[in-house]
Amino acid sequence: MIELGLSILFTICLFLFFKEFDRRKVDTIEAITFNYLSAGVLSIAFGSSGYSFENTFYTDWFIPTLFLGVFFIVMFNIMALTTQKLGVTIGSLASKMSLIIPVIAALLFQGDSWTILKSVGIVIALLSVYLTFKKDENKNGPIFLAILLFLGAGLLDTVLSHIQFKYLETQASKDYFTSTVFLVAFCVGFIMLIVKKQGFKMRNMIYGLILGIPNFLSILFVLKSLDKMDSSLVFPILNIGVVVLSALIGWGYYKEHLSKLNWLGVMLAITSIYILIYS
Repeated sequence: MIELGLSILFTICLFLFFKEFDRRKVDTIEAITFNYLSAGVLSIAFGSSGYSFENTFYTDWFIPTLFLGVFFIVMFNIMALTTQKLGVTIGSLASKMSLIIPVIAALLFQGDSWTILKSVGIVIALLSVYLTFKKDENKNGPIFLAILLFLGAGLLDTVLSHIQFKYLETQASKDYFTSTVFLVAFCVGFIMLIVKKQGFKMRNMIYGLILGIPNFLSILFVLKSLDKMDSSLVFPILNIGVVVLSALIGWGYYKEHLSKLNWLGVMLAITSIYILIYS
């Protein structure tokens, strides 16, 4: 349980970093770019031995990894913008509730059995997203960012699940894949910054390198949790823990306003996560 608690902690840290970037005037795109450099280096250091970036050119999953690297950095920036504009609660919930998209994809395209319980979970999840994202007179942020994060994160999870199922048969291949995605994302972000002719600032790079630490550790500890616990227990606790604690931090520390309908949406999100995982 210690590993799972640490995974929840480091996942929440990502949203808090994004919020603080906005408050401290850190360039988010530059920081996110260098976050993937440190995450990639850590992934190589703590992953399976024998990694070589050049050798990945000959793997079946290298081409998909190039597209994923672009998708990773785009979605991380959308996650940051959502958190900065709409709050920690909305950002974390949009990201975590996206799990219903790979569930629906599995039901439609991978032959997963469709049960009444899964149907109920999906309906409750969609209702929770609507209620949590529902604006009131005190919430003026661009809600389309949350919807974009929800859809994009769900699509990303679906693609990752497909690649893992089709290409990644060994632990070493999974480690190499993770390291490569991180490094490709860094290269994509670096090229974007050069094309924009944006000058690099040491302050932004340092914040980004620090961000890469909880980014990597959140993944490391969830994998360690899966070594000791069933996934049917790990993912409900992880997702519910992130949603609940993010909502409490957003409300208590950042004074984020949530209406009664928004809070109802958060509670329904927790319920739907539980139903979907255990169905």
